Amino acid sequence: MDSSLPWIAIALFVCSLALWKWLPGSRSRFRATFGLLGLWLLLWAGAEAASYWHLDVHALHELARAFIELAVVQLVLGVVLDLAVARMGLPRFATEAAVIVGYIGVVFNLFYRLGVNVTGIFATSAVVAAVIGLSLQDTLGNMASGIALQFEGELEPGDFIKCSEGSGWVEYVRLRHTAIMTPDGDRVLLPNSVLTRSSVTILPPARRTFIPFAAPYARNPQELIDAVTSALRASPIPEIAPDPPPFCIILEMAPEHIKYAAVVWMSEAGRDPLAISAVLNRIYFSLERAGIPLAEIPNLVEMKTTAEVPAQRTTPVDILNQTPIFRLLEAPELTELGERLHYLPFAPGERIIRQGDDGESMYFVSAGQVAINYVGSDGSENQVAVLGPGEFFGEISLLTGAAHNASAIATTRVTCYRLDKSGLEGIVARRPELAEDMSVVMARRQEELADVRQAFDLETSRLKTADSQLELLQRMRRFFGLDSDTIS
Repeated sequence: MDSSLPWIAIALFVCSLALWKWLPGSRSRFRATFGLLGLWLLLWAGAEAASYWHLDVHALHELARAFIELAVVQLVLGVVLDLAVARMGLPRFATEAAVIVGYIGVVFNLFYRLGVNVTGIFATSAVVAAVIGLSLQDTLGNMASGIALQFEGELEPGDFIKCSEGSGWVEYVRLRHTAIMTPDGDRVLLPNSVLTRSSVTILPPARRTFIPFAAPYARNPQELIDAVTSALRASPIPEIAPDPPPFCIILEMAPEHIKYAAVVWMSEAGRDPLAISAVLNRIYFSLERAGIPLAEIPNLVEMKTTAEVPAQRTTPVDILNQTPIFRLLEAPELTELGERLHYLPFAPGERIIRQGDDGESMYFVSAGQVAINYVGSDGSENQVAVLGPGEFFGEISLLTGAAHNASAIATTRVTCYRLDKSGLEGIVARRPELAEDMSVVMARRQEELADVRQAFDLETSRLKTADSQLELLQRMRRFFGLDSDTIS
């Protein structure tokens, strides 16, 4: 036996151990190398023992040498091509094909050294190939399909596909099969021939989806479409792309109801249930705010009529009693004002008001939590307060007509009441002295908010309490059309 073979075997073993940690993607190559070296060791030991008894061990020597050559093919050629696949984007089957060709070369070389007539093997190869082809036609079909898929490069890891056998994210494409991970977490191995024989849909990152719902004929369709479209665009929805913007359309005029659909673009394929649930939740709250009861939406949302809405624990009058700017109002005036409040529910994540938008209304929180966010001069949005039941916001816009100086976002399910200018101006016109008291409370509240915002933007803290009160009082007089001499 060639005396260099043991040293070659040792070198292959050491190289495999050294590369084990650094090339985790080629560990199957290293395992194969260890197995071939183990077989070589057994044959080498057997040949040494047989030579001690003066037996002919030429065949054992050649077979042992063949196992060393196979280990060299597996380690050197396989690992080099694995690196080429990773860095140059070569098809993975090219590595397997090169290793198989190397194995065939080693086997024919072994036959040649043993004196086997290799020409006769080639002469009968046509018959053998026909037999093998008939018995392995499914396997060969899958391998041919795998080669075609890898050459074309249409399927990439991470793609979400749909076919006759299922749907899921592509994990890898092998020579015989393609593995996908379904949304349920199941790993499915699809034969490559199935993917090439049937149609396969590759879902894009942003995919248009129609989410149907229904409403009665009693509601104005355009009002409903506007309310839903506005709600879908007002603030981000999980798993829904903001561009193109979502909208609402009429799908069908059914005998008992009008069938609508929210048209949205899914931002990530395979997460449809989460996105559909979020959209329907947003639609429910937007229609409830618009006073449009949901009806006959089978299999999607539980129907609820206006009469079934549970009574609120906190009445509008109770909320107004807790508001400092209305502390001088008497009970009849509070009752009158409470009748002019508009009940509005909001889903978690919905934007109630946006900083910089025009507004002539304020809001009273009756349940849930509302985050007050301020966008600083650098464009960053920071949370400056969290309001709970009994608290209010937007009073500056109501009493002066100024744009909102902060944004309000529902962090939980929120129920609140909105008071518009039209609901307050009658009382202020009858009792103009209320404006001065309101300006005192507003100035103090404005100063507290400015102190919080000063950490984010120093430009928002310019006025002292007295100057702020005077300015607010003048703006209120102009906004409500009050003469200066009417204020005592």
